[in-house]
Amino acid sequence: MKSSPILSVREATISFAKKVLFENLSFNIFPRDCVCLIGKNGVGKTTLMNVIAGEFELDCGDRFLVPGALMGYLTQSEKLPKDLTVAEFILSGIKIDEHKIYLIDIICDNLQIDKSALTQNLSGGQKRRANLARALVLEPDILLLDEPTNHLDLEVIEWLEEYLRGFRGALVVISHDRKFLERISNKVFWLRAGQLKVNTNGYKNFDEWSRGIIEQEQRQLDNLQKKVNLESGWLQTGVTGRRKRNIGRLHYLLELRTKLEATRKLVNANHNQIKIVTQKLEEDAPQVILALNNVSKDFGEKKLIEKFTLKILRGERIGIVGKNGTGKSTFLKMIIGETKPDMGTVKPAKDINISYFDQSRSAIKPTSSIQEILCDSGGDYVKLANGKTAHICGYLKNFMFDPNDREALAGTLSGGQQNRLLLAKTLANPGNFMILDEPTNDLDMDTLDMLVDYLERYQGTLIVVSHDRDFLDNVATSILAFEGNGVVESHIGGYSDYINSQKQAPSLIKESQERSLRDSQNLVDSKDEGVKQLKKTSYKYKYELEKLPAKIEKLEAKIHELSEELSNTEDRNSANLAHISMEIAKYQKELDAAENRWLELEEINLNK
Repeated sequence: MKSSPILSVREATISFAKKVLFENLSFNIFPRDCVCLIGKNGVGKTTLMNVIAGEFELDCGDRFLVPGALMGYLTQSEKLPKDLTVAEFILSGIKIDEHKIYLIDIICDNLQIDKSALTQNLSGGQKRRANLARALVLEPDILLLDEPTNHLDLEVIEWLEEYLRGFRGALVVISHDRKFLERISNKVFWLRAGQLKVNTNGYKNFDEWSRGIIEQEQRQLDNLQKKVNLESGWLQTGVTGRRKRNIGRLHYLLELRTKLEATRKLVNANHNQIKIVTQKLEEDAPQVILALNNVSKDFGEKKLIEKFTLKILRGERIGIVGKNGTGKSTFLKMIIGETKPDMGTVKPAKDINISYFDQSRSAIKPTSSIQEILCDSGGDYVKLANGKTAHICGYLKNFMFDPNDREALAGTLSGGQQNRLLLAKTLANPGNFMILDEPTNDLDMDTLDMLVDYLERYQGTLIVVSHDRDFLDNVATSILAFEGNGVVESHIGGYSDYINSQKQAPSLIKESQERSLRDSQNLVDSKDEGVKQLKKTSYKYKYELEKLPAKIEKLEAKIHELSEELSNTEDRNSANLAHISMEIAKYQKELDAAENRWLELEEINLNK
């Protein structure tokens, strides 16, 4: 038997700033509903959330909430009353019992906030966590969360997912984090062109479901010979095109990751080459745009980075993940030269040209207009790469701004609009090395898609810090994971590849240990057998040993030649690139075998 709704809105008309957002809007929210509320910026997501919360009066229609039902609401606001501890703020107005005391300890611990800290001393991100903790500790019948993952690191987001999956009330969430929505939602409210579309299967099949709706609407419009209006036009291309672009992007990223792995093996070859090989690629090899050598950095007694070496390759796209305070921002500051390492060197290429997207938005002056920020030398044109320019009106449309708003002051813009403005400034002329520090905060899904499309076309080297797992999967060729205590690990692939490698690590370590024991025994056995055979065939082994260095050198030269071809070819045909990558893998396998054979024969020779 189906339960009764805990909240209902019937035939509501809702307007904002003299603009009608909804007419005859009706919907229900049931207990255990986990609703993700999605739609473009400006369609009324926050307004509808305020209607659900009872903080926005309907122009007409009815809102019904079950008597006695408790409502919890995390807004975008980070304001807190002063002169309270975090615990006092969270528990203010809540009936306190042993369960609540236990719950506040669990939630504050997992959200990584100090419950004894004073509210006026908290950073913006900490204030947001305190507000989130209050909403969770309340344990309401309906929990409303507006962008709950902003300013949370990945470990906290994953904990929040699990907590919300076990939440017994109804949940309504606004978020741009696709993986977060896939994991927690069982229903979608899609705001589109003044209507509410409902999918009862959650966000996991949103692309297919939304595409079906759009194709049906398109057929109706075609039959009526009407043009798609400007409001729905972007989504027509956005959702239907997004599916195709994701498939193409997957193949493209696979090519980049294959190319990266082959090139990195080549560049790092000097670390493990045997003595007989004379070829050596230095830090200033043409493929390397920035090299970190044995870098260490401490903050007081806390180790952030310890003896870390990495060669960043041209065209590489590095995603950075890790808890807050593990050294991610320090690492970026060392790259741009703001901070010096305690030990080791950071060596950029001579032609490096860095652009930096700072999550604190320091480049956005509140008293400057949009046009002044983008056209910083005056006039109506934005300076682009390679000496090109674009008119301010056309350029603003690319970032979903109304050209008529170009005189608006930056201080009057929302957080999402300021982020888009900073992206517009950064991406206008990004140089050949771009750093994006949390670019996805406060962005809606459409802007995220626009950003991913741009980064797909970007030819330079990219470093991006983000907690958005879907975004990292779509843009990164490798992941740098800041694990804490100075440990930084590099992984080929996107975020999902990194997580899979972490899950496999314990079994791989055990397997490696067992293999090492077997290999050690086999090596002893083969060494004994090799000595016996060497007495009979010493001339044969000596001849093979003398010929191997030339063979190894020839194989390395071939790998180098193919890697250069892969790096510099203008032919981007995926089949041709895959063929070159397969050739590199084949010669690399032969090289590994030849080096192992050389070591084996050399050891036998030494033990004769």
